[in-house]
Amino acid sequence: MKALAAVLLFAVALRAERDGAGGAAATISTAAGDVIYAAVPVTAPGINGQFIVRRLAPDGGVFWEQRWGRGRGDEATAIAATPDGGAVVAGAYRGGCFAVRFDAQGRSVWEASPTATGLCHPSGVVIDGEGGAYILAAVAGRSDFDAMVWKLAPRGEVVWSYRYATNEPVYPRNLYLDPRGDRLRAFVLRKSGTEFIEEFFRLDLAGRRL
Repeated sequence: MKALAAVLLFAVALRAERDGAGGAAATISTAAGDVIYAAVPVTAPGINGQFIVRRLAPDGGVFWEQRWGRGRGDEATAIAATPDGGAVVAGAYRGGCFAVRFDAQGRSVWEASPTATGLCHPSGVVIDGEGGAYILAAVAGRSDFDAMVWKLAPRGEVVWSYRYATNEPVYPRNLYLDPRGDRLRAFVLRKSGTEFIEEFFRLDLAGRRL
């Protein structure tokens, strides 16, 4: 377990360093039934942080695809399917993080920047039954990193935020919606000395700690 935690920690640190340096991004994907959603970085010369979001059919065909990026070193780091056949992509850019929603035809319908200052690196996004999006991200904290959760309304407005902070570095890993759909569970790693401790914290859908 310690070895796994060390690998995960290294991945988080590497991504954070890469964000600051404008390094190469990676493909991310998620499945909703037999449909796959993927965000693929554009690596053509002269392209400064763009990616292509695709909804892939079970036979390997493409339902839709959309190119997105604002020229800020935008990197997609988390993706979730929406109930209407679209997707929400969260990611980082130099100096902040973003979320963008695509509808069932692949059109961008809103974008938001939960924070536009300092380190912010999303690691998980989930969608509730009403179309609200919840984003888990690493943010600069009093001891290297804290974990932050934001709720975005179906139209993209920030509804609330919650910060999970300790006197030790916290590395967010993933975010889950309870099967009943009424609470969130966030999975993080906390570094204590040379030990890596797995922790969960729970929130209700109003952002209150449980």
